[in-house]
Amino acid sequence: MISRSIRGTVSRLKPNPRIIPKRHYTVEVQTIVTTMTETMQSLHSTTGLPWWILIPITTFTLRSIWTMPLAVLQRKRIRKQAELRPIISAMNPVLRLNLARNTQMAKDKATKITDESEALLASQAPLVNMGYEQILVLASKETRKRQKKLFKDNGVQLWKNFILPAFQMPLWISMSVCMRDLSGWTTWSSLSNKPLDSDLYNEGILWFSDLTTCDPFHAFPLALGIIALCNVEWTFKTFDLLRSGQRKSLRPTITDAIANISRMAVVFLMSISLHAPTALTLYWFSSQAYSLIQNIILDLTLPVSFTPNKRFNHSIQSNPESIGVINDKKLGTDKP
Repeated sequence: MISRSIRGTVSRLKPNPRIIPKRHYTVEVQTIVTTMTETMQSLHSTTGLPWWILIPITTFTLRSIWTMPLAVLQRKRIRKQAELRPIISAMNPVLRLNLARNTQMAKDKATKITDESEALLASQAPLVNMGYEQILVLASKETRKRQKKLFKDNGVQLWKNFILPAFQMPLWISMSVCMRDLSGWTTWSSLSNKPLDSDLYNEGILWFSDLTTCDPFHAFPLALGIIALCNVEWTFKTFDLLRSGQRKSLRPTITDAIANISRMAVVFLMSISLHAPTALTLYWFSSQAYSLIQNIILDLTLPVSFTPNKRFNHSIQSNPESIGVINDKKLGTDKP
């Protein structure tokens, strides 16, 4: 008996050859940053380009390869969503009307019941006691449900709009940390910082010959703030074109809140760039400039508009031969 128990214990302790051990993969952030830093140094030594031109070229190249295709796909997706929104906007009034009609029919049916017990049960039905606010809530829920199904059937789900930021933010953070490490910005004192590449001391241009220190004239932080603010305003103007109509109240929406947070982030970025080395500020400026150019090109080639309003409406122009409808006068001249 003892030998059997020992053999049973040993058999349970033997590893099962059918069980394959799992492999755990981890990616360290510092490894990615170190790889990007070494790659930038290799590009600098291979191409022989100065840092003041290598940083913008690298930024534009990475954005063109990494984020530009995703931006085009997202713009096409948003255009398809904008084409489907008139159908969604037309659903809500119809659903409210159907709910109100069914509610009224249920109330009329309940009043015609003569039996007291059946009349009591009918009066307690949810459809009979449904009010105006409940009709609005149920119609909105059903509209969102149908919108979700409609977008899914056309392959333009709303969650896919977060793919571009999910890819763009890690690139921006990684390159920012890479530029910080290259310029040696470890403390707020520029005298104690030591860059990884000594060529950053003298491979600037014009007034920013030293890329390891902050801009002495604060020209780059100011330009960065202007470009970033223009980019924010341009982006949220595109969101305004997706609205189904004019705003009926001054109550801020989620889009307004995100826009205000983005504007405050621009101010925060400007304050940081006042103390950051010029190499890092140059990368931020190049990235924001690329985003603004990209958005302008996309709005020209793939415009988005849910309403008849357009960002670039070239058909509206002043014609001296046109006749004013209100005052029955030609534009610029009086009718005799």
